[in-house]
Amino acid sequence: MTSGGEARVDEDDDTIPQAVHAALVRTAVDADDVEVALGDTIVRGTAPRSERPSPPELPPVPAALRPHYRIRIGDGEPVELDRPVHLGRKPRLTRVPSSVQPLLLAVQSPDGGISATHLELREQGAAVVATDMRTLNGSEVRVPGSPVRTLRRGESVVVTPGTRIDLGEGVVVEILNPGRTEAAR
Repeated sequence: MTSGGEARVDEDDDTIPQAVHAALVRTAVDADDVEVALGDTIVRGTAPRSERPSPPELPPVPAALRPHYRIRIGDGEPVELDRPVHLGRKPRLTRVPSSVQPLLLAVQSPDGGISATHLELREQGAAVVATDMRTLNGSEVRVPGSPVRTLRRGESVVVTPGTRIDLGEGVVVEILNPGRTEAAR
């Protein structure tokens, strides 16, 4: 609308027929009340939004009941990320204690190319974060649709399901969609 209260018509706008557009601009119609059926715009006469009952708000799902992302090391069984996971040839707890003890998962490293505690994976809200645990050689991260990148010493990156992280020596960790592990079913 212009400052004088008249409808301004955009001549290049072909998304809504101009006559209907002008009528909708003049009458304050809620977008929820407009339907398109076989090319015609239908405006339903309903009570103003302020008079409609609001839908009930659903309580948030507790974190303990939400399905967690999972990881798989090589051909192994999926592991749920219900707490941080430390991976390495002989993983240890960090020097700084935290409220949640990480799961320590050892991987084979006959040549010693994988650090004792090489990588941390943790669910952070609705994302999974991979953090290099200050290794010398890092890890290769392959996010679907993106080029391979090397995770450098101490660096963190958000990863998505389908991401494959190569720790070296043929040890590959895959990020899986949220869900229940077979053992939990």
